[in-house]
Amino acid sequence: MTNSLEAFLYGTQFRRLMEKELEPVERRYGLQKIDMHILFFLAKSADHNTAKDIVQLNMFTKGHISQSLTRLQKKGYIQIMQDKEDRRCTHNYLSGDADEIIQELKKAYQNIQDIILNGVTEEEQAVLASVAKKVGQNIKNAL
Repeated sequence: MTNSLEAFLYGTQFRRLMEKELEPVERRYGLQKIDMHILFFLAKSADHNTAKDIVQLNMFTKGHISQSLTRLQKKGYIQIMQDKEDRRCTHNYLSGDADEIIQELKKAYQNIQDIILNGVTEEEQAVLASVAKKVGQNIKNAL
């Protein structure tokens, strides 16, 4: 495996870039990294807003997600509502207080995307997406 491919797969540089770009939002609102990921996920997810849906991001444990949802609720950024049919399940909705954070997160994520795809053609992006999907599935199958 080449050094560049190994670095890409480990994602260390990408994580550092994300931390750099998201740090102002983290500091301004007193959020943790998981909080920002969950808020952004909920902003994009529509009906997929349960803790189980968030777990499928494969980035955090159930316990960390539960703690983050409680923290976000206490800060007033989300509302947690029990499912009417399955009392074990809750749905998480963004509150109006999260609107400003979501806008800042959208800008940060767009900036990250612009940085990492600078000079990459649409054709190359399509190939990258296809290869990433295959590699991800290979890893999932192996686990």
